[in-house]
Amino acid sequence: GYRGDLNRRCVTVAEVLKTAGYATYMAGKWHVTKHTSPDGPKNNWPRQRGFNRRYGTIHGAGSFFDPCTLTLDNTMVPPDSEDFYYTDAISDHAAAFLGDHFAKQPGRPFFLYVAYTAPHWPMHAKAQDIAKYRGRYKEGWDALRAARHKRQIEMGLVDARWKLTPRDEGVPPWEEAENKPWFQRRMEVYAAMVDCLDQGVGRIVA
Repeated sequence: GYRGDLNRRCVTVAEVLKTAGYATYMAGKWHVTKHTSPDGPKNNWPRQRGFNRRYGTIHGAGSFFDPCTLTLDNTMVPPDSEDFYYTDAISDHAAAFLGDHFAKQPGRPFFLYVAYTAPHWPMHAKAQDIAKYRGRYKEGWDALRAARHKRQIEMGLVDARWKLTPRDEGVPPWEEAENKPWFQRRMEVYAAMVDCLDQGVGRIVA
């Protein structure tokens, strides 16, 4: 089971693929070592576990605007711009690794592992992304679930005979929910976080 630290009785997929000649790259969170200090052991950092290049955090979660343990390869680095946002930085570095790969070794196979922290807590998103979803969730989760189910049926993704699953027992009906503005804002920010991640995946694929 997961113990927070990789052991040497197993190998990572990057370690395996390197033996087959792959170039290996990673962007995003690592979250599988207890040693997060730049002055501590690095035996379980990505570069030591099979990755040729790596950008991201050693920790699993944290601020999207000023993340701790941000590293490039094995070196701690600060956020590189005033408008830094971690999801964008992950996407941009992943795409840059691929651009460099195709420029310098186009015939070599590659493996790219991208581990976003979004949409994990804390709920941090860029203002322009949040603005796209302003008011989108004012009707609440029950109406939204019903509308999504209907649209999935119309798109042919879901059989019309399949009923909408019951609401989670720990979640009240929207009419009974307290702090509706807070819930609405939280859903807007969450959607904005996913939107930004999706844009980044598009840049990587392109």
